[in-house]
Amino acid sequence: MNLRNTLQRLLLPLAVAALPVVLLYSSMQTFRELDAQRSVYLRHRVSLLAARLENLSPGATPEAVREVLAENEPYLLDVLVISRGAAGDTAGLEPMWNGRELFRTGDPVRAPARTFRAYVPFHTGGGLHIARIDLDPAAADFLLVHARHNLVVAFLSGLALVLLSLFSVYAMRRAAKLQVRQIQMEHLAHIGKLAAAMAHEIRNPLGTIKGFVQLAGERTDPATREMLRPAVAEAERLERLVSDLLAYGRPPAPVLTTVDWREIAARISAHARQSIAGRPISLAVSETDAQWRSDPALLEQILLNLVRNAIEAIPPATPGEVRVELDPNADGLTISVLDTGTGFLPDTAGRLFEPFFTTKASGTGLGLAVSRGLVRALGGELKLQRRTTGGTAAVIRFAKIAVARGALA
Repeated sequence: MNLRNTLQRLLLPLAVAALPVVLLYSSMQTFRELDAQRSVYLRHRVSLLAARLENLSPGATPEAVREVLAENEPYLLDVLVISRGAAGDTAGLEPMWNGRELFRTGDPVRAPARTFRAYVPFHTGGGLHIARIDLDPAAADFLLVHARHNLVVAFLSGLALVLLSLFSVYAMRRAAKLQVRQIQMEHLAHIGKLAAAMAHEIRNPLGTIKGFVQLAGERTDPATREMLRPAVAEAERLERLVSDLLAYGRPPAPVLTTVDWREIAARISAHARQSIAGRPISLAVSETDAQWRSDPALLEQILLNLVRNAIEAIPPATPGEVRVELDPNADGLTISVLDTGTGFLPDTAGRLFEPFFTTKASGTGLGLAVSRGLVRALGGELKLQRRTTGGTAAVIRFAKIAVARGALA
């Protein structure tokens, strides 16, 4: 089966590519054959004119000869009757005088352009003469005009067939990729729903475990409290994972109220400094009194995910910078999270928002997928861009949002 599929993938493009070559070769062969038939047809007309010369009187003037022949040959350009021993065009005609050659065409050097020139021996008045006859090649154009039109139509039809074949191959491959992609996404969606259901059952026991560990840490000595600190941190990490699973499997509905950027910026700064934890990373969050209508809780969750990703993108012990910028403009509102981390590779750009896809050693691959879903629930769009100076820019755009300075009325 695999061998047959491979042969089909190879032979079909080869067949499609070979079709124009076959059409071109066939067209060239057809034109050669038509050109040969054209030459035969012109030779035939010249021979008919030479036969008429045998009925002319020996003393006919060249003008009389041309007039008589032109009556039945509208494509006659010129005629010259050459007698044996005459000067001029007799050079090279000795085989015709001796009877070894009965027809000659050509003379491209002295023949005018667009002229079919032929030499034909004939008898009149008891003597041998040679007629040099010039015909307009247009006399045989009727053999080529329709054939050329048909060939052009056939070639264009073949070219259209090639293009349609290429498009069909492209469409089939794209449809196959989309079908595979759809199956993968459906599979991931089922996994996400199952994970969300499990996360819902895990949340309550996890909260109990975390609460008792914190309580034990408060009622024990400093050494034991220090030993319990990692357990609290891991419980908090599991809480974030459970929240992401629930947000991905069952996205919450936004509750619109007033968003005060100063409050969100303060909470983001506090959480970010805990995540930085003494690393050489500078943090800058825009300070402004902007307010607008949205869901503050969802917006804070989105920004915390993006800031956490920005911090984790900076290698350990490497100086870096994370900035959160707010830009109210005429088109709406833009919030950007900028970092100086390692960025992402171009070949992974199309999978960054794919659920469970991650380039981190300990990541779940849900942060960006959840964040984009929440941004869309708020009526915005989230995009990731590679910065020219290095790092990543996560840009959130909300269109048609009215931003006020100070308290909203």
